[in-house]
Formats: sequence, structure tokens, C-alpha cells
Amino acid sequence: GKISPMAALRDAGTPADAKAGWIRGLIGLVLTGAGGFALYLTSEADKASEGSLWLGLGVVLTLIGLVVIGPLLAGGVVRVLGAILLRIFGPIGRMAERNALRNPRRTGATASALMIGLALVACLSVVGSSMVASATEELDKSVGTDFIVMQDTGQPIPPQAVERVKSVSSLERVTEYKVHEVALGTPDGERVTGKDISAADPTYATDLRVETVQGDLADAYRPDSMSVPEKFAEDHGIRLGSTVDVAFDDGRTGELTVRAITTSDTVIDGGAMYTSIDTLAKYVPADKMPLDLMVLASAKDGQQEAAYKDLKAALSDYPQLKVRDQTDYKEALQDQIGQLLNMIYGLLALAIIVAILGVVNTLALSVVERTREIGLMRAIGLSRRQLRRMIRMESVVIALFGALLGLGLGMGWGASAQQLLALEGLKVLDIPWPTIIGVFIGSAFVGLFAALVPAFRAGRMNVLNAIATE
Repeated sequence: GKISPMAALRDAGTPADAKAGWIRGLIGLVLTGAGGFALYLTSEADKASEGSLWLGLGVVLTLIGLVVIGPLLAGGVVRVLGAILLRIFGPIGRMAERNALRNPRRTGATASALMIGLALVACLSVVGSSMVASATEELDKSVGTDFIVMQDTGQPIPPQAVERVKSVSSLERVTEYKVHEVALGTPDGERVTGKDISAADPTYATDLRVETVQGDLADAYRPDSMSVPEKFAEDHGIRLGSTVDVAFDDGRTGELTVRAITTSDTVIDGGAMYTSIDTLAKYVPADKMPLDLMVLASAKDGQQEAAYKDLKAALSDYPQLKVRDQTDYKEALQDQIGQLLNMIYGLLALAIIVAILGVVNTLALSVVERTREIGLMRAIGLSRRQLRRMIRMESVVIALFGALLGLGLGMGWGASAQQLLALEGLKVLDIPWPTIIGVFIGSAFVGLFAALVPAFRAGRMNVLNAIATE
């Protein structure tokens, strides 16, 4: 609406267009810089709730900023991509590069659609990979048992099945693990309800190497003893040797002594309170005792493989129970996170399909606008094959431009999100480079696919009719 009739008669842009471009670039730089600073503040946050606000703000601002600044970036990035990928094709490659640079706004807008989808893919890949790597490291560091028996649904294990586990001769020790709801009367005078206490055999301190900031976890399994997590102790003025009134659900109230304070900086059993099964049985009637949620088993020296087979055979009548060694457990974690990511990737595929349609539309419009130019090039010797190749390479460089922006932005988001996960104990940042590189290469094929129809239409043009086009 702002274009004057005289300006419309000229091919070149007006000074007003150039001014608008610089203003747009400046706004984009400001938004992107503000978003980057918000992502930096995410990594510096002490609480996940505070950091999540900065993360959300950073994601929104950097996304809008790169969309706004896309035309300004197109010039530099497309030239670099052209120098690396297109120059080997000689004059055809140079023409493809210049066509992509002819209208930076259109190139930036087209690439932005692909950028958004790939940014989300890269972000989720980094977060998912970091979660798996962190959990795997925690398992290697903390779990000292050979086998874990439990239901994937979280349901209790039948007592008969527990007896079957104990009957396996190749096992050195078996540790039962129960969870019971309690209400706590803390030294600061508060009453905390709805908390769970984990009751286990004393060997649990060996099977799960939980770090303590004070005391020894093994002491928490002494009579009338317990452990509390560090954060809970700080919030309620609990110290080593403090007594806590514990009201057991469906049982009596006991006075338990805090013998260990565990670190809150852990993934497995994070924030758990521990006591012994004997202490639980002292205050809870036998008919109200909870069933085992998990059974840990360790094989005798040199009999791990035999114990694994014997344990599975002993529980063959209980198909709902899963017997896993540490390798199986790591694979189960990967599968759980992988299934969630695959569902999200399926939804993001729709966004990428929309982006492909955007590339197709851009190329189709570009071919129509360049009808006379295409006819002239064909008249001076450009073959149909060379014409189609030029359009395909133009599409590829636009797709790779969007992929570079999207993957770079997504990895930044993912790295910032991992800093929040580190506050919950997931400390390992893992960049899934095979996935990132595969997506980048796949973007080139997306560009090739998007150019098929426009390139075919351009190749079928009648040369004389194309030259005569106004």
C-alpha cells in the first residue's frame, strides 16, 4: 500500500525500502540479543521455577528475533553456503545462489517456516539425549545391585513372587523395598502430611549408593531411625540426631531419630526418606503392611549370567514383573523417553510439511516472475537439465539456510533447558550430533523434493512464449 505508482514501474527498490530493511534488522538484533540474554539468565537461575520463566521468554524473543532478522542473515549465510556447495557447479551454481539472494525477504520468510520446526526438533533432541545420558550416569554411579524386579505400571509385587526371588540359589542377597504414607511432626513445630517414607532392608544402603551430607545411610536402618533429604532438613530445622514424630498411615505414631541427611542433588530416589522394614513393622500392623514396590537382587561372584536366567525362570508365572539388569534398565529409560519424543516428532512433522509447501510456493512464484528471464537464458543455450538443476540448487540452499538457523537456535534452547534439568539432578549435557547432522542433511533432500514440481514446470516452458512474456 505504501508503494508509489512510479516506484512500481522500476525494478530497483526505493530508498524507503532500504530504510525499512535497516530498521527491521535493528529490531531483529535487539530482540535476538534480549532473547539470548534471557537464555543466559536461565543458566544462572538457582530455582527451576525462576529459570523456566527466563527460558520461556528467551525462546519467544529469539524465535521472533530470528524471524525478523532472517532477511538480513540471508545475504551472508546464503553466500557462505553457495561458496561451499554451489560453486562446484560453475555458472549454474552461481545463478542459483544469486536467485536465492534476489529477494532476501522472501528467502528469509520461506526459511523461517522450516527454521521453526527444526528448532523444536533440535531442542527436544538435546533435552531427551541429555536426560538419557544423565540418568545413565546416575545409574552407573549409584546402583550397586545386579538386578531390579518391578512392574512397569508401578503396581506392588505379589508376596509369592518375592518368595520366588528369595529362593534363587545363585543370588547373594535380596532387598525388599516398600513405600508407606506418613505424617511428620518436625522440630520447628510444623506438621507435614502426605509424605512417603521408603522402607527397605538394610542392604539397600549397599544396593543404592545414596550420597549423604551428614551421617551414614546405613545408620538410618537401625531401630527407630530414619534419614531425611537435605532440602527438607533445611526447611524444618532438622539436624543429625534430631527426632521426628512419624504418624504411620493405618498405624501408630513413633519417634524416629534422624541418623543421616541425604543430598537432594540426585535423580534416583530424589528427596526420599528412608527407614528399615523392621521399624515400619513395629508401628504398622501386619495386615496393613504395604507390599513391595521393587525387589533388588545381587548375584554371587561370577554367577551374574546364571542368576539372570534363574531369576527370569523363577518369575515365569508372573509375566507382569520385569527382571532387568543395569543394561536392560538403561534401555528401558531410552525407550520411554524415545517413545515420548517420537510422538512429538510426529506432530512436528506436520510443521515441516507446511514448510516444504512454503518452499514449493516460493519457487513456483519465482519461476512465474522470471518467465521472460528463463526464456532468454534458454534462448542463449541453457539446457532444460541445467535449468532444472539451477532451480533445485536454489531450493536446496534456501532449505539449508533454514536448517542452519533452526538447528542452531534449537541447540541453544536445548542447552538452556538442560541447565534447568541440572537443578533437578540431570547434570549431563549431551548433544546428539548424529541426529543434528542427519536432520541437516535431510533438509537438503527436503529442498530437492520441494523443487521437483517448479523445476519440471520451468523446464516445459516454450522458449518463444517465455521471451514474449511482459
